Order: sequence, then C-alpha cells, then structure tokens
Amino acid sequence: MLIVICDDSPGDLALLRGYCRQYDPGLAVRSYSSARELLASFPTEKPDIVFMDIEMEPPNGFEAAQKLRAERDAPVIVFTTQTLGYAVRGYGLALRYLQKPIGYGDFAEALELALRERTPRKISVSTESGAEILNVADIVWFEVFGHNVCFHLAGRRELQVRCTFSSVLEQVRPCDFAQIHKSYCVNLAFVERAEPNGVTLTDGTALPVGRSYLKSFRERLGHYLRGR
Repeated sequence: MLIVICDDSPGDLALLRGYCRQYDPGLAVRSYSSARELLASFPTEKPDIVFMDIEMEPPNGFEAAQKLRAERDAPVIVFTTQTLGYAVRGYGLALRYLQKPIGYGDFAEALELALRERTPRKISVSTESGAEILNVADIVWFEVFGHNVCFHLAGRRELQVRCTFSSVLEQVRPCDFAQIHKSYCVNLAFVERAEPNGVTLTDGTALPVGRSYLKSFRERLGHYLRGR
C-alpha cells in the first residue's frame, strides 16, 4: 500500500506526511512537489492513493488526475484545494475533496474511505494443496511462527500456510486490521474488549498488545469505531 502526496506547498506536504504517520506509522508514503514529478515516477512506482493539490503549475491537479485515472491500475484520488468551487469540474475523478487548511479529522476520514476503496475482499494464500482464496472478513486474527502464518478464521477454523508475516500484512493493511504485537494481527471487527495491555476477541481469544504497538492500535481502533 503506497500513499502519495502531491503538493507544491512544503508546509502542506509536511502536514499531510505527519497526518499519515499519525494515522498508521506502517503506511508507505511518498511526496512530490509537482504533478510532473509524480507522473514521471508512475511507471515504476504506482501509488494506491494520491492526495493531489489542484492549484499547481501545469500540469495542475486536474490534468494529472486525468492521466492517472487513464492508467490500468489507477489510484484512488483525493483532491486538496483552497476552494471547493472545483468540485463539479472534478466529478468522477476524485473520491473526495479536502479544503485547506486541512484538519486531521477530515484527513483521517478521507484516508479511511480511500483505504476501504482499495481494500481487497479476498486474498490468495498458497497451501500444500494449491492456492486457497480467503474472505478477508472471515479472518479473525493471524499469527506468525517461524516461516509460517496461521490464520484463525470465523467458525474456529484454522489454516496454516508457509509465507511471511509481512506479505500478509501488506495485503490486509488497508482493511480493518491492526498489528498488536510483533507476531499478532487482529481484525478490528472481532475485537470485543480492549484492555490496557491486551485485547479479547469475540471467540474468547485473549492476546497481548505489545508496548510499541499500543498507541497505533488504539488509534486504528478509534478510527474503526468512529467509521462504524
């Protein structure tokens, strides 16, 4: 999951980068000071979500967005602008408009929507008998041990596959998941109780929350609950 911020204002670039880190320190973020730089990078570095300033030197945000949307793997675009008077003109190009100065709450809400837009409904994992398709919504939590990942699924079913923890995190990070420990990641939809140093899931599983993950977990849980 790659998020790109494109803005010719150094202050706005720094602000939105900070908002991304506040939302989820694990998100990969790139920034560009012109649409020309962003378009030049696209063949080799394709973003999933772009926060695009409209009022820039040619090509402006509209022109750049039109080119990005024409690509096969088009990103989700959120326009940032000094005035919302552009909204009609950009209909169909952007998921949302954010008016400057942008507050964290509005940014987090837009990012949440964009992440959901990019959320895979299913993921594929390789097992000894071949590829298996998992419904992301059925994953209660998963853990890593050695070179294996064990998925704990709804209905108390378990599936163990040989893969890396990071590869699974990359697939589900846009979804309603939060890493709570170096070895555990939980589906926020199944969190029944959050305690100071742990969580209890709806199936009764109790898991510890690592100290270094506590802040980001609480923030992601808060975003999830507000979104619901």
